[in-house]
Amino acid sequence: MRKKIVALFLTAMTTVAAITGCSKDAGQAGGSTSSADYAYNEDGEWTWPLKEKKELSIWIVWSNDYVENPNDLKAIQKMEELTNVHVNWQVVDAASAQEQFGLMLASGEYPDIIRDCGTYYPGGTEKGVQDGVLVDLTDVAEKYMPNYTALRTSIPELEKDTVTDEGKIVGTRTITSYFGDIRGERVWAGMALRGDWLDDLGLEVPRTIDDWDKVLTAFKENYPECEAPLMIGTNGYDYFSHFLSAYGVLGEFYKDGDTVKYGPLEDGYKQWLTLFHDWYERGLIDPNFMTNSADMASPADYMGTGKAGAGVQLWGLTSDVFKTQGYTTDEDFNLVATSSPVLKEGDTPEIGFNTSALVKEEVGISTSTKDLELACRYLDFWYSNESMLLNTLGIEGESYTVDADGTYHLTDAMQAMVDEGKVNTRAEAVYTYTLGTADFGLYNWGMFDPIYEGQDALKAYDEFDKDKFDLMLPPCMTMTDAENTEYVTLYTDIQTLARENTVKFITGEKSLDEYEAFVEQLRSYNIDRCIELQQAALDRYNAR
Repeated sequence: MRKKIVALFLTAMTTVAAITGCSKDAGQAGGSTSSADYAYNEDGEWTWPLKEKKELSIWIVWSNDYVENPNDLKAIQKMEELTNVHVNWQVVDAASAQEQFGLMLASGEYPDIIRDCGTYYPGGTEKGVQDGVLVDLTDVAEKYMPNYTALRTSIPELEKDTVTDEGKIVGTRTITSYFGDIRGERVWAGMALRGDWLDDLGLEVPRTIDDWDKVLTAFKENYPECEAPLMIGTNGYDYFSHFLSAYGVLGEFYKDGDTVKYGPLEDGYKQWLTLFHDWYERGLIDPNFMTNSADMASPADYMGTGKAGAGVQLWGLTSDVFKTQGYTTDEDFNLVATSSPVLKEGDTPEIGFNTSALVKEEVGISTSTKDLELACRYLDFWYSNESMLLNTLGIEGESYTVDADGTYHLTDAMQAMVDEGKVNTRAEAVYTYTLGTADFGLYNWGMFDPIYEGQDALKAYDEFDKDKFDLMLPPCMTMTDAENTEYVTLYTDIQTLARENTVKFITGEKSLDEYEAFVEQLRSYNIDRCIELQQAALDRYNAR
């Protein structure tokens, strides 16, 4: 009861804050500063650093085991030197972020810049603009944000992903790049299995469903301690829909061309269930998959001890990491990566979790800012190549070096931090210099090349990168408020029904002879209306 009272109080206060915010024209910022405070070149273009020190405040979800405040990071200190802007960081941790965001809204006192507002603002960033809490950047982005504007208009897909269905710019998106070259990030997780076992058995890395059947059977027959030859997600499939995607469907909504479909209604879903039920009966799947969470990564205590032979893994969780972190004592332990399974050789591997999107988190500027131009200009600086390198690799000569041919390397000092036990990994060594991987601005996923130079992680990257995303719905498509309300009301029960029955079909608690009755039950729950709502959102996105 106490939790309900607190929740109602926060909801009421958030509503009051939204109403208060609307006392301004929606999406309009507060005061301004004289242009005399700024520096322009002879062509009238903005230049850094500022003539006099200025301050901005930024709300951010962030944590670092080695540094308490972002201003203690050398990259951020260098940013301040280059811009002459001091940032007062309002840092919250992920566990309390939603609550802290609600309290911030309720207070009516907002920082200049809010990172990841699309996740935490009730109704998303666009709703924040409508409520008068966030600035509508549509008319100011081109004027005050030349870096961001040039990037977002450089690729048609990116231009669509950075506006609303009405063509408005309500926030800036983190844009992914490889050392400044705009492209989606490589797939950072995928299927991996015991390579040392494959070598012992004289087997090749599996690609097709038949290959996997052969390998998993061999694991089961030759390694008695292997109680889970294949680890799977708690719903029967992992976040990436490995195996399921081989049948041309995903676990929930996906697209076939420009048509939205729902996996459990399709024949491919039943075919996949038939396979997994067979594998479950033969002991090839973890018998406790309902409770052994392997949705994003297979439990290290299973993979490292020989209890499991295969499952989804993060690309950085290599054999060396298993050994150094004590997950295995087997000196021969070796993990090898493979692409998503396909039905027959030559098919395109598909997955259902889009790591390769061109955009990530959304950042908003609040209407409380006293200097909209400065907030825009500073945020825009994060979309420069100079900022990109600072905030992904740190300080040249200290944390990284670059060869004449453009190849990047970490310095010996970064490796020394690992060797001396100051940090656990080379990535953590870099994070003592930088804010993180994709907080905002121009994100450089190429940073992992020098971090994992010479390691198996990059080999895994190459394997996972074969997977495509043609089945995925665009991550930036949106429903209207009315559509979303109706959708959530309908789909909550549908999702529960589908997940519960999927598990029952795999374990045999429910016969696959009852599958058509299950489909009819989904239709009685109005799944077709949910598909219509998803289709409307996709159509609007395609029309942007």
